[in-house]
Amino acid sequence: MIYTPRNKGARRVAMAIHNHEGIPMKRVRKLFATFITALLLAGLGVVFTSSPALANGCTIPPCGEVINHSGQTIQIRWYVDGQGWHQESLANGQARGGYYHDGADVDQFYVPLGCVGKVSVNDNGVTYFPGNWDKLGDFQTVTVNGFSCGDGYVYAWNNIWNDDNYATAVCRWYNDDSTWGDDCGNFRNKAGAVQNNSAHGNSINFYFHTNYTGAWGCLGAGSVWRDLRYNYFSWGARPGWVRQGLEK
Repeated sequence: MIYTPRNKGARRVAMAIHNHEGIPMKRVRKLFATFITALLLAGLGVVFTSSPALANGCTIPPCGEVINHSGQTIQIRWYVDGQGWHQESLANGQARGGYYHDGADVDQFYVPLGCVGKVSVNDNGVTYFPGNWDKLGDFQTVTVNGFSCGDGYVYAWNNIWNDDNYATAVCRWYNDDSTWGDDCGNFRNKAGAVQNNSAHGNSINFYFHTNYTGAWGCLGAGSVWRDLRYNYFSWGARPGWVRQGLEK
């Protein structure tokens, strides 16, 4: 990877953010679990109801919960069958979701574009989530501690981010790195998502080979590729034009 100042003529490839509006797989799994639970309870003669706002609330603990310690109001949402996404504002110092809290099952929270979210998952230290809507796992309590925008780092995650998937590991590095973060596991050609948090508006190039060689793809400042199956090493000199996906 190399910053564009060394490649002033580098072309940018289109940003690809895929955030499908279909029913998340998480919801499909929960619908099945709810159906089985309903059958069991029906056999016992038990009747249960839920309020409209929590029509798809938490039925199997612990479920998704967001705690906001960011110092500002954030946006959260979850999917309601037959209605689509239900979105709410969550004030600083407040929490939403979780079986043992209010019964909501929060699916996602929003990180401003051009920023990463500084979060802790189940109180296991600080990690980073990319810009846009980020998925929570079924068993995750996510504490949002703040946002980092234009911090000069390049971020890479070990999985794609969409309505059905989320990453479990992140690597970040500052300035040029010929092996995509060799100080934190070498993510070269292994990442599922990447983000450019340039502090000076610089685009970056991701190279297929080490030492800034081979085909490359360009990511603009403040941009994120959340699903690298749809991004390519589209430029650079190799025998013929290369369209090798960034994710191998």
